[in-house]
Amino acid sequence: MTNALGHLLQDQRNALFTAWLERVKAMLPPPSSPISAAPPPPGHHLRAIFDGILDALEQPPSEDFTLGPTDSLTDHLRQLVSDQARHGGSANETVALLLTLKRLITARLVTSSTPPEVDGLLWLDRVFDGLTLSTFDAFVEVREQIITQQSLSLLELSTPVLRLWNRILLLPLVGVIDTIRARQVTERLLEAIAHHEARVTIIDLTGVPILDTSVAQHLMKTIDAARLLGTRIVMTGISPEGAQTLTKLGIRFDDVLSRATLRAGIAEALQLIGLRIGPIEDRHS
Repeated sequence: MTNALGHLLQDQRNALFTAWLERVKAMLPPPSSPISAAPPPPGHHLRAIFDGILDALEQPPSEDFTLGPTDSLTDHLRQLVSDQARHGGSANETVALLLTLKRLITARLVTSSTPPEVDGLLWLDRVFDGLTLSTFDAFVEVREQIITQQSLSLLELSTPVLRLWNRILLLPLVGVIDTIRARQVTERLLEAIAHHEARVTIIDLTGVPILDTSVAQHLMKTIDAARLLGTRIVMTGISPEGAQTLTKLGIRFDDVLSRATLRAGIAEALQLIGLRIGPIEDRHS
């Protein structure tokens, strides 16, 4: 740490934080604004980031500045970035807060009574360059975690196993079936069959846009595994185009009952367990 930068950080520490906090509040849109996505950072959180940055600036200058994964400043920046990302913000918002502090320190340093040394200005640049890189790295990591969580949630929603009736399950498939999704479909279906002791399982393909060799192979593996648990398979919703495609490819689902519509499949499943849907008798007649 150079003399001019050191004196500034020691003598005007509280004044710098107060001025920075005022500029941060001025940067934020009003609460009623439609572009105000993330809530403003709490004051104590900004104070921890401010103290961490000034502590870094007070260290002896070096050729490079990097934050370690266990540094407290890293944790505070990661938390700030995480709050911004989860509310639809971007890394630019956090970087703007940091650069505002850099401009404030630079302005105070240039106008101070002690002329700033070149080493001090260079060290100031290195520290904030390192903070900017760490902020973007943290933002990318947080966004990847959010995307992964959302993808898993969408997979779970896209493969619901419904208990249609006692000992009857319904698996409506929607969208493209790839290897990862097919594995999850099989796991969820087998767990539901074992849990409910299902005798019949309806697999509805109405929402599957493409029936090709890959999709058929995934379905056959799922059906074979379900059979081992003692359930009959009723397949519904195959489109005329899909039926022609499977026929041309020579793909057959042996010992699988196929019905054109889900309504017909439900009626078939009820018949397999000795039930049927009938009209309610008029008790007043």
